[in-house]
Amino acid sequence: MHISNIRKNDFIFKFSNPTLNLLDSNQSTLSIDKWNFLSNLVRCFDENSGYKFVADFIEEQSALPLKLRFKYSSVNPFFASMMSKVQLVFEKNRDFLLLSQHDRTVLLKNTVEYTATIGGMFILRQSRLLDDFSFSQSAEMIFQPSGMIFIKRVIDQFDSDDTFIKLILTILAFATINYTVYRKNIQINLTNMKVILPIQDMYTELTWQYLVDKYGHLQAVKRFSNLLKCLFSVTKAIVEVHQVQKFTDIINSIIEQTEETNF
Repeated sequence: MHISNIRKNDFIFKFSNPTLNLLDSNQSTLSIDKWNFLSNLVRCFDENSGYKFVADFIEEQSALPLKLRFKYSSVNPFFASMMSKVQLVFEKNRDFLLLSQHDRTVLLKNTVEYTATIGGMFILRQSRLLDDFSFSQSAEMIFQPSGMIFIKRVIDQFDSDDTFIKLILTILAFATINYTVYRKNIQINLTNMKVILPIQDMYTELTWQYLVDKYGHLQAVKRFSNLLKCLFSVTKAIVEVHQVQKFTDIINSIIEQTEETNF
């Protein structure tokens, strides 16, 4: 299947923010301040996660003859740029910017594999790029067929609510977690855990309130339960692709770029 019919405007249009619908219809139980905070968070994601970059890439490739579209030489740098742009979302977060330079660096290095990988998978789902046979083949050359099996499995498990995923990505950006994948020279000690934990709690509470407000308590529980299953699949995917040098090169490049431009 080819996705030549996907155009820039069609792709960008998909990301219009649906989170204000409940508020506009006076059905929301969230406060105005929380809805504004949520809307700003989603807007930050939409403006900084590289949607336009992906849309431009699709349009550029769609203009080529079929045999020349989504070749490895184009898809390889695309993944590096896309995952790097997704990471910008968290670097622009106001709570992240309020942390000390040391703690920002520690969080970045400890969470980048999750945030950049899940964010990249999310963009792939939205763009439907993996529906294109040529793109999928090139992706397999980068992450290996076994890695792409895990990646596609995660994408299939994603919740259908885009706002929920964006909130979860924000929570993960502040997660004080350790990986099942060992990496050298990673600092794990935060200087001020008491500042970071309330940030985690705030975003987690907002996510829960958003789900309950929109879907009710039972569906909120089910969606969080499915999220845990999805995160287990994410960990398996990261372990699998971590064996691929190109993946580790992308992650290391994101860290280096971030340190050079922000720290």
